[in-house]
Amino acid sequence: MKKELIEHHKLLLVVAFVISLVAACSSTQTTDVQLSIAAVEKSLIAAVVNDGSAPAGMILQDRMQHFQAPGVSIAVINNGEIEWAKGYGVTETGGTQAVTTDTVFQACSVSKPVSVTGIMLLAQSGVIDISRNVNDYLTSWHLADNDLTKTNKATVQMLMSHTGGTNVSGFAGYTAGSAIPTLLQVLNGASPADTDPIRVIYEPGTRYSYSGGGMQVLQQMAEDVTGMPFRSYMKNNVFDKLGMNSSDYVQPMAGPLAARAAKGHDMDGIMLPGRWRIYPELIAAGLWTTPSDLATLLIEVQKAATSDEGALLTQETANRILSQQPNSSMGLGFALLNGKGGLIFNHSGSVFGYKSYMTVYRDRGQGIAVMASGDNGYALIMEIIRAAAKVYGWPDDGVTTARLVDVPLSILQSYVGNFTATLEGQALQIEIYLTGNALMIKSILMGTGSRSDLYPTSANTFLLRDDTIITGTLVFLKDDSGNVTGFSVSTPGGGTVVAQKRPTL
Repeated sequence: MKKELIEHHKLLLVVAFVISLVAACSSTQTTDVQLSIAAVEKSLIAAVVNDGSAPAGMILQDRMQHFQAPGVSIAVINNGEIEWAKGYGVTETGGTQAVTTDTVFQACSVSKPVSVTGIMLLAQSGVIDISRNVNDYLTSWHLADNDLTKTNKATVQMLMSHTGGTNVSGFAGYTAGSAIPTLLQVLNGASPADTDPIRVIYEPGTRYSYSGGGMQVLQQMAEDVTGMPFRSYMKNNVFDKLGMNSSDYVQPMAGPLAARAAKGHDMDGIMLPGRWRIYPELIAAGLWTTPSDLATLLIEVQKAATSDEGALLTQETANRILSQQPNSSMGLGFALLNGKGGLIFNHSGSVFGYKSYMTVYRDRGQGIAVMASGDNGYALIMEIIRAAAKVYGWPDDGVTTARLVDVPLSILQSYVGNFTATLEGQALQIEIYLTGNALMIKSILMGTGSRSDLYPTSANTFLLRDDTIITGTLVFLKDDSGNVTGFSVSTPGGGTVVAQKRPTL
């Protein structure tokens, strides 16, 4: 009996030691994560830094105030799992409701890759063949043939990679109280829809042309083949199964998510009339969600692609999603980038009052999802991502270094004015102006705008300090008399836009 008691006592000591060891490891891990969070919060980095100087880390709360973004939420992926998530600020300017990890934001165009992932489940189960003409599956509506479709038809695969040749790059949404079109009205361009009928304007498969309209064709296809609303299909087959409990294609916003929704704000931090716009175009822009739910989807695709451990996707399906498509830099739904750390898949989003971005390395299991409630939020989001890249040692930091020069004020003054351009089929309004001796740019596309400092690298060449609707290098153009006629500038998609200066009235 005494021997048994001694052995029992030894067993208890061993168990206690193991428990204490696990607790110590957990405590250390928690402390490490807390240190990482604190480091990210004080390490925000602008897109452009002066050559020869170390990037100065900026404070998250200070940058939120600078960009007039009252709320932002972050979820960081490390080692193939969500390491931490945190909300900052408030759900509306002047309000007291704090942004938390449960606060939902409009996902904007990040709705697209989420939706395409759901549609690929239909291909995985044999319901559709993405290489076939989308009209083979449409019963409620058809994408009209024309001279451009005589050789190639718009396939499901093409529409998922923006090579289907369809029009309507994006949607401006509808204000509260407005009549909201049905999906068929959007497709037909019928009142109260405020966009053109969806049609083929380029030969399918021959070029990349970003098309929210093509995504809406896919929504109709999904509803036709499943016999259920797209919202219900995604809830039953993606969100519920992955535990994405804060995600819903609810338009207009209603129900339990409304109480924890961040309100949209313009570039000056003023809340939008009606709190937010309504986007009935669900695949293109209709998702409400959180960064944690977006990170969950990224992890699903990443794990399925690298280890066949996806909860929903097979390895074959995931790799099809992440395969670059002909005449496009896109995969299926996701944008692809071959970075220093290997393949990156990501997507950005922008609508009135909200900005979003999610990105992850396929082979490193590292990434991030960030959402903000302000029209200047994209620049803030990218500064946060650069901070995470620095803290977690990502090979791709997104920082441009350049030797900045002094430009006489008289030359800077000659650049001041209003300019117009076309970006993805939409009118882009641009103002160049001076704040003291610093040149600034304000861009407005489809009503949503952003600002940035312009850093000079020569007398007529400037870099945008912040990530905006346009980004990268801006070069002012002059006529033979030396008068400024416009400028050329790069875009986030890798293209170039030429803006013309508007005459002074």
